[in-house]
Amino acid sequence: MMKLFVSTLFMLLTFSVSAQFSLKGKLRTLRPLTIKVTDLSGNTIVECSVKSGEEFKTKPVRIKKDLYNVHFGSYSEMMILTDSPIILKGFLNEDRPEESSIEFDGIDLYMQYMDIMAKFRASGSRREEIQNPVKNDSALDPVVRVSLMYLNKGFFDLDYESYRQILDMIPENERESRVVKYLVDEVARRRKFALGQQAYNFTFVGLDGNDVSLSDFKGKLVLLDFSASWCGGCRTEARKLVKEYDSMKGDDLVVITISMDNREKDWRRMVEEDKLPWVTLWNREGFTKGNKQNVIQDAYGFYQIPFIVLIDKEGKIIARDLRGDEVKKAIEKARNI
Repeated sequence: MMKLFVSTLFMLLTFSVSAQFSLKGKLRTLRPLTIKVTDLSGNTIVECSVKSGEEFKTKPVRIKKDLYNVHFGSYSEMMILTDSPIILKGFLNEDRPEESSIEFDGIDLYMQYMDIMAKFRASGSRREEIQNPVKNDSALDPVVRVSLMYLNKGFFDLDYESYRQILDMIPENERESRVVKYLVDEVARRRKFALGQQAYNFTFVGLDGNDVSLSDFKGKLVLLDFSASWCGGCRTEARKLVKEYDSMKGDDLVVITISMDNREKDWRRMVEEDKLPWVTLWNREGFTKGNKQNVIQDAYGFYQIPFIVLIDKEGKIIARDLRGDEVKKAIEKARNI
C-alpha cells in the first residue's frame, strides 16, 4: 500500500509540474529577440532569449487563467493564457507581424476569443456580432467574455446597467483573474454615473471667457453634448439638434455643448461654423484617446464622442448616450409630454 501511495503521489506531482505554464518551441526570426509575458499590471511572468532556428523554453511557472500581454521582441499581442504549456513554431517578423506565420499549441481558450473576433470582423465590425456572445452566451468562459469587452470597449455600451448585467453572469468563484477584476472595479466606478445618480458638477470656460458651471442651471433640464471640431459624428449630431432646437427649446431647458478640442481656436471655429445657438463651453484638458480618461470622461463614463447626456431639474442623470431622435424623445419624456 505504501508503494502504491508513493507511486500515485509521484504521478500527481509529475502531472502538476507538467501542467505549469511555459513557452517553448523553435522560431525563425529576423534577429535575436526576447519573448516575455506580462500581466495586465505590467509585471513580468516569464521571459527568455530566442535565436533564429534554435530551441527555446521559459521556466515553468504557475499562472491564473487570465488575459496577458505576450511580447515578441518589439511586437506584442494580448492573449488569454492558462496554466499549461504552449508550443510555438514557425516564422516571426517582429517588424511586420502581418507577415509572420506561427503555429500555437495550447491556446484553446484564446482561440474561442479569436473565433468570435473573426466573425465580428467578417460582419464589417457590426456591434451585434461582438455584443451578442458577451451578453447572451451563458456558456462563454468568463475570461473570454470580459476580454472581449476589455479589448473592444468602443463597441459596447459603457453605462453602469450594461456592465452590471455582464458581471452578474460571472460566478463569484470566477472573479479572481485581473481582467475580470477590471470589470468588478468598473461596475463599482460606473455606479457613480448610473441613471438616477447626481451628475458631476463641472466648471469650464465660455465664449466670453467667464467660467460656467453645471450648478448654474439648477432647476432646469440640462442636455450635455460632448463634442469636438475634428469629430464628424459630433458635428452631424449637432446639426440635427440645431434643426430640432426651435421645437424643443423653453425656459425649462438648457443645451450645453462641451468642446473636447485641444485648442481653443478649434472650439471657437466649430461654434461659428455650426452656428450653435446654445451655451458652448471649452474643456481645456481636451480629449484623451485610448484607455485613459480625463477628468470629465471619468466623471461621466465615456471613451468616445459624440456623447449626449440629459440631466433632470434635480441634477440627476436620467438619460445617456443619446443619438438622433432619442434626444427629443428623452426631453419630452422628462417634460411628461
